Amino acid sequence: MGITLDRYVMRALLTSVLFGVIWAVVGFLVMRFAVLPEVRVRVHNVFAVRLPAFVLTDASVAALQVAASALIFVIAAYAAFLFFRAYPSLLKKNRAAGINLLLHNAVAYIYAMRRGGAEMMEIFRSVAGEAQVYGEVAHEFRRVVRDTDYFGYDMLAALRHLQETTPSEKLRDFLQDLVSVVESGGDVTGFLE
Repeated sequence: MGITLDRYVMRALLTSVLFGVIWAVVGFLVMRFAVLPEVRVRVHNVFAVRLPAFVLTDASVAALQVAASALIFVIAAYAAFLFFRAYPSLLKKNRAAGINLLLHNAVAYIYAMRRGGAEMMEIFRSVAGEAQVYGEVAHEFRRVVRDTDYFGYDMLAALRHLQETTPSEKLRDFLQDLVSVVESGGDVTGFLE
């Protein structure tokens, strides 16, 4: 998302409060200008008991409007905060679905390039450069290229880092198996096949 946790929480709180205030004002205005019908309850007084009169004065109506507006504020602000709390997990699930959708195509491409004799880092660079074809998988492999080129990681450390941070369980399993094969000196082409 490109934002720190502190800033995201602050933005979520401020936006939630603003959302609550807007809905509270709208609710107050609707209640203020709405014409409420007069309701009378007709009860036959069998025992001739004096019933207290329930009369809404302007002050009691205003107090009810303020109380209802406060309730609307709390509900709207809480709903907005719940949305902000759930939004990162929704993005994570969407990214995981995008990765899972195109992972088999990327693995087939990696296999074809490896079978053709290309080195693993060149393969990862090639996959990372094909975002229009491999979508989120390419974005994930860009992180491997970035970690090796700019942060000084070796290929295995970059793959482990990606394995720890990817939202896709399938990509995580694939990377774990790939790292195991490379570390043990196994046949990567055979593994990819």
